[in-house]
Parts: sequence; structure tokens; C-alpha cells
Amino acid sequence: MASERASADRLQTRLAALVELLDEDGDRLPEALADRVRTTATNAQGRLGHGTSHTVVALAGATGSGKSSLFNAISGHKLAETGVRRPTTSVARAAVFGPDASSLLDWLQIPKRDQLDDESLSGLVLVDLPDHDSTATAHKDEAERLVKVVDVLCWVVDPQKYADAALHDEFIQQYSGHGAVTLVLLNQADRLSADDRRKCLAHLNELLQFDGLQGVRTMAVSATTNEGIVDVRRELQARVAERRALVSRLDADLDWVSGDLASACGEANPAPVTAAARDKLVRAAATVAGVDVVAQAVAGTYRHRATLAVGWPPTRWVKRLRAEPLRRIGIGKAAGMGAGSGSDSEETLTIPRSSLPAPSTLSVSALGTAGRDLVADVSGQLPEHWEQRVRNVVDPTLAALPDELDQGIGSQPMPLHRPRWWTVLGTVQRLLALAMVAGVVWLTVLFVLRWFQIPDPPTVKIGQVPLPTVLAIGGAALGFVLAVIGRQLAAVGSRRRQELARDELSEGIAETVDLTVIEPLNAELALQRRVLERVAKLNR
Repeated sequence: MASERASADRLQTRLAALVELLDEDGDRLPEALADRVRTTATNAQGRLGHGTSHTVVALAGATGSGKSSLFNAISGHKLAETGVRRPTTSVARAAVFGPDASSLLDWLQIPKRDQLDDESLSGLVLVDLPDHDSTATAHKDEAERLVKVVDVLCWVVDPQKYADAALHDEFIQQYSGHGAVTLVLLNQADRLSADDRRKCLAHLNELLQFDGLQGVRTMAVSATTNEGIVDVRRELQARVAERRALVSRLDADLDWVSGDLASACGEANPAPVTAAARDKLVRAAATVAGVDVVAQAVAGTYRHRATLAVGWPPTRWVKRLRAEPLRRIGIGKAAGMGAGSGSDSEETLTIPRSSLPAPSTLSVSALGTAGRDLVADVSGQLPEHWEQRVRNVVDPTLAALPDELDQGIGSQPMPLHRPRWWTVLGTVQRLLALAMVAGVVWLTVLFVLRWFQIPDPPTVKIGQVPLPTVLAIGGAALGFVLAVIGRQLAAVGSRRRQELARDELSEGIAETVDLTVIEPLNAELALQRRVLERVAKLNR
């Protein structure tokens, strides 16, 4: 009794795992398999809902095998019509022994039923199925429907058609895992000699082993002479008394679908995206996004503004005639680098959405290659339908990635600052420019006075050189030298800004790739791993 309870509890656990799999992950299974798993779960729940007080045994077989005659012989009553026409059985008929089974038969959708009083078979529901090879499609469908839900399968064969390919290929082989709830009856044995009967049973057993059914009991019977009928009734009595047929049948059904699930899901456990595959995709995305172009533009803008801040004043205006590199690639004015800032602290440059040129065909192709390599990296051991689901995640995200990258470029903050030396050198440049202008004006005044032959006013000299000449030439020369020094310092600073911009932009690109592609892909792979875990729970 404890063993029966443990088996029933184990069945309930497996069935709950199957229902959970269907409810939460059914869409990740191949459609045909998901439908069959759903049917199996529904049938199992429905059958369990009617308890184990009855054991349903179905007589299944081909036209002319004598199912209906055996049905009458086993029940001890002439209930089924026999020998009038073929196929004889068009609608399933049930013989109920012992307690009423109306609710169970209603669920089985068996309208023809007879209540019999035979204590030795109490609890048995014997069902005569329509012929599985019937030319009437409705009859065949009815047989297939009931074979899926009865507790014990009793295949009835005859000496002429026991090796029929349709029976073995379309029916028996499908239920190769149901050996514990299967009987095979060789009817019309009275037509065979003892030697032929032995050979026929031996060949039948070989065929059943080939079908995958191991240890199935085969019995030679005759509905005409009642040979073997007593043995059949004893076998059915034992199965009814054990009350294990239902659990064994449902366990076999779950074994069947769990085997198919394991085959469909494969043995490989989907692994997360590797760092190498991710890094390759990030590099390709950075190229498509134009990270190097933007980083070079940041460096050029730094040099441009450095020239405006510390360049030689007489030629500084030329720079103002040319647009900044960031503007030339359609990127807005950089914050924190204006002429009025003198802070040495790190400030942020937020680049709005760009109008960079479209990525080259080569870079887009490289991105596609990286995406395909990513799919191959994670799905090399996955079954085809799961690999397709991986593609369904990656392909749309890759298609949207260039636009996401452009928005990322536009919103990515980069560390830039206006160095203090710009302020210092700019102030000195203004003072030198003032000195140069003062010297030129002074010299101009002296020239005008001499032109009009007006006596020169006293002029201060430094050594032998007049002060205005020193101011004009010295201011110009020192300003030019200072501009050269400023240019060299700006070149060093621009290289550093270029590297910083490239690093910050690349980091932003990596975050965009993670958010857009890697995270959805890893989420899909995690769900696939969850399916495998649930399939493993179905195993006994």
C-alpha cells in the first residue's frame, strides 16, 4: 500500500511538473510536440479525476481479428454484435463490472455500456474499440482517441494478420514504452496446430521485441472454443486487484512525452554569452557607431578651441571662419569648453543625437558577421527550433542596433575640461597683444609727427631701442612664440581627450549592446535552461 501511495505521489509530482512546463514554457516547444504534451497532460488530469476504483481495459485490433467475439467471451455475455458485417464495431462499447462507472464512461465518451454483476472482475471496465484499420475515418479516429486514455491496452491479433505493418508501425510501436500495461492476445488459435501455434507465438514475440515492447505477455486464445479465456480473465483480475494499471499507464505516457521532450530540447545546457563573442560584437558596433570619427572630432574641436583661447591674436580670426570638427559631423556644441570657462575640474560633454554619415557597407557586414558568430557561439549544441528562437532574439535587435547606437552616441557624456593654462596663456596673449598694439600706435604717431615736421616728443628707450619699437616687435614675437607653445600643449591635450572620448564612447556602446542584444539573449538562454530543468523533473 505504501508503495502504491508513493507511486501515486510521484505521478502527481511529475504531472505537476508537466503542467508547469506547459503553462510557463509551452511556447518554447515545437508546436506539434507542445500539442501532444498538452493532450497528454489533459488526459492524465482527466483520468486521475475519476480515481482508481476502476481499471479500463481496451480490446484493440484490426477488422476480422475477433475483438467483439473476445469481448463477449471475456464478459460472459453476448453484448457486442459479431460476424454480421465488416467492420462490425463502429462505436466503442463498455462492459462495467461492479461499481457504477457512469462518470468515467461519460469522460471517455463511450455511450454504449452494460452493467454486469461479476464479483471476480469487480472494478473492470472492458471496452470493445472500433477497428483501427477501418475504412471509415470516424471509426479509426475513435479507436486512436481511446487508445490514448485507457489504462490497459489489449491488442487482439489473428494468425493471418498478426504481422500486419499498419498495426505494428502505426499503433504498437508508438506505445513501446507501455509494456507494463499491454497484453497481446492471439485469437483464433483453434485454427492452428500445436506446432504452428508455437511458431506463430514465437514470431509474434520477436515482432513485439522489434517494436520495443519487452516482457509483454502474449496469450493464445479462441473466442470460438473459449480456449485461454479463463487465463485472460485471471490476468485481468490480477491487474484490477493491483490497482496499479492507471498509475503505470500514466507513468508510461509521461515517460513517452518526457523522452520526446528530452530529444527536442537536446542534452546540451544553453550557456550564457561568452566574453569573446560579446567583445567581438561590441567592437563591430563601435565601428558602425563611428566611435573613432567622433573621438577624432573631439580632439580636433579641442585643438580648434585651444587656438581660439591661446593662439596668436593677429591670425586667430582665421580659425573663426572654419566650423569646429564636431559641428562638421553634425554634432552639437560641446558644453564646458566655451571661452568663458576657466575651471580645471572635469566637466561633461553631452553630445546630442548625431547626423554622422551612414555606416559603411563593410562595417555593417562586420556587425552582421559578429551577430552570426554570437548565435553560433551560444547555439552550437542546441536543437534547431531553439537555435531559431535564439536567431529570433538576435536578428531584430541587430537590425535596430545602429539606430540605438546613434542615440547612445548622442546621449553619452564624456569627461572634458577647459584647462587652467588656457586662461593663463590667454591672459598673457592679450597683454602681449595690447603691448604690440600700443607700440604700433606709438610708432604711427611718431611717424605722423615727423611727416608734418613736428618735433619729436621725448621717447623712452631701452638701451638704444625706442620703447614703442620694443613694445611692437616684442609683443608680436613673444605672442607668436607663446602661440607655438600653446599649439604643442594643445596637441598633447587633444590626444588625451581623443583617448578619453574613445574610451567613454566605447563604454557607452558596450552598455547599449548589453542592453539591446546580450541581456535579451541571456534571458532567452536562461529560459531554455529552465525548460531543461523542468524536463529533468519528469524523469522517473
